[in-house]
Amino acid sequence: MLSVRDLTVSVTTREEPLDIVRNVSFDIAKGEILGVVGESGCGKSMTSLAIMGLLPKPMIDVRSGQILLNGKDVTELTPYDRVQQKCGGISMIFQEPMTSLNPVMRAGEQIIEALDVHDQEADRSPEKRARELLDLVHIPDAALQLSAYPHELSGGMRQRIMIAIALACNPEVLVADEPTTALDVTIQSQILSLIRELCDELSVAVMFITHDLGVVAQLADRVAVMYAGSVIETAPVEPLFKDRSHPYTNGLFNCLPDPTHQTARLNPIIGQAPLAGEINDGCRFAPRCDFIADDCKKGDIDWVKISEDHQARCKHPQRKGGMS
Repeated sequence: MLSVRDLTVSVTTREEPLDIVRNVSFDIAKGEILGVVGESGCGKSMTSLAIMGLLPKPMIDVRSGQILLNGKDVTELTPYDRVQQKCGGISMIFQEPMTSLNPVMRAGEQIIEALDVHDQEADRSPEKRARELLDLVHIPDAALQLSAYPHELSGGMRQRIMIAIALACNPEVLVADEPTTALDVTIQSQILSLIRELCDELSVAVMFITHDLGVVAQLADRVAVMYAGSVIETAPVEPLFKDRSHPYTNGLFNCLPDPTHQTARLNPIIGQAPLAGEINDGCRFAPRCDFIADDCKKGDIDWVKISEDHQARCKHPQRKGGMS
């Protein structure tokens, strides 16, 4: 449903453009959830904004690569053009619903606004469809909630409204940018279950962005690990958790607390991710890697095939068993 090919996003500077996302490629099949993980600033959200056509041009723009939605290239299309050309079958759930919803519009008005643009079934009442969407995302007492303002709703309810708005255009692809970050663990679990349910029932392809490996284990089918603007490892969830191969991915897992040893110290990755202007040739993780060698410091780093559907962008992948 979604195919990203060698996507490079650059920010304009006085000297020369700086690549903040570089040569990112992945595919998401119908009914599949791809978890995209990595540190803050690694390019996850910028990749999602590029896919949605929401980059703040001309300061930040796609420099090269392709974004294929159901086989159609939408790389250069604005969101308006996508709707006009009827290739707008992609929606986004933003991280913080309180800043994404209009505070002076009732929830129902915001859902109906999306339906007016995207719903092509003219004989269907927008109000009735809005109530159907609230039922789909398990919001009780739809009539009351449709008349509520965002500040009158709980965080979980607001996020469900955001999901209802995203579903208003009958998307084939759903991009979720850390939609559970501001929610407590109980509501987070409910939202994750809802996304999985929608994926299974509607066969929507989902790109789920998160920094929480626990969420990835619970929700995703496959994982793409990003570092410093590039994808450095991809695999189905279980192989990645059992046999992660890139030293950075292994470092992410080592940062997790061990519930069986509550007094054990955490083991953080030494150093910091490079800024866009500090990235040199070779492996971007090399300055922080415990397994660095001379050939890691120069040239392009090619993909190494770990198994049929598991690969890592590393000269010396570490084939070690991880957490089950």
